[in-house]
Amino acid sequence: MSSFAGFVKDQYTTLPIVPTPQDCKGKTYIVTGANTGLGYECAKHLVRLEAKRVILSVRSPSKAEATKAKIEAETGITGVAEAWELELGSYDSVKRFTEKVKGLDRVDAIIENASIALDTWTTSEGLETCLNVNVVSTFLLAVQVLPKLQDTAKRFGVETHLVVVGSGVAFQAKGEFEKIDGDIIDGLNQGIMGKR
Repeated sequence: MSSFAGFVKDQYTTLPIVPTPQDCKGKTYIVTGANTGLGYECAKHLVRLEAKRVILSVRSPSKAEATKAKIEAETGITGVAEAWELELGSYDSVKRFTEKVKGLDRVDAIIENASIALDTWTTSEGLETCLNVNVVSTFLLAVQVLPKLQDTAKRFGVETHLVVVGSGVAFQAKGEFEKIDGDIIDGLNQGIMGKR
């Protein structure tokens, strides 16, 4: 089946059961990349589901505040969405963000949705920028938030969730990783997949 046909077929996949307000009431959620697309819709949906707190993590403070205002206008619910800055291209920003997370009473789920796709070769933190943002910093954030998720699960007797949103585009790289001799991160950073 062609990748386009597979993409179209996947659009009609049966979705999981939609959560109810009882599932989310009183809980705290973090959504990265919350200003557009799936991240925005996810954050807005969590606000509608009566979450206590939905943290919108966005690279630009002005975009984060605009997103918060838009969600409040569309849902009619205020005092739930919070705008927090997070630049995944910077390890220092990830660390500052996770320090704030440690101060929260609870975190029931983090939905890591933020990603970038660039058409030019750039670097951040010594790595190709897309690799750094979409993989390394995403998992750095996951590892640093995990203790808070575990603490919430233990203290409140709930199941917490760490979600990393992916893309079907990753499957188009089939066979490319096998071309890398040695360290896979170093190989991707060198542009083995023809991006450089």
